[in-house]
Amino acid sequence: MTDKDQTKTTTTEVKTMWSETLLEALYVALEKKAGDAKIREILGELKEKGYKKDYLIEKVGKKIGPNAADHLKRIFRSAGAKAATGKKQDAGLVGKIKGIFK
Repeated sequence: MTDKDQTKTTTTEVKTMWSETLLEALYVALEKKAGDAKIREILGELKEKGYKKDYLIEKVGKKIGPNAADHLKRIFRSAGAKAATGKKQDAGLVGKIKGIFK
C-alpha cells in the first residue's frame, strides 16, 4: 500500500499499514486526552519511521482540530526543553542495565 499524503509542509508516502496504525493511535490518544507519556511513546515510533513534527502537527490539526495540534506543539516543546537540559534517557537494554545500578 502506498498513498501520497500532501500537506503544506511535505509530501509523505505512507508505505505500511503500521504507519497508518501509528497515525490513528496518535489521533485517538489526543482525542481521548491520553497522558503525555503515551503520546510521546507514539511520537517516538513515528519519528523512527521518518515522520517530521511539522507534518504531524498539520495532520493532527486537520484530523482533530487546532486544540489537539496546540497540545502536540506543547509536547514537542517540552520534549525539546528536556533535551536542552542535557538529561538524556537511556532506552532499551542499556537503560535497563544502568537502572539496576542507580
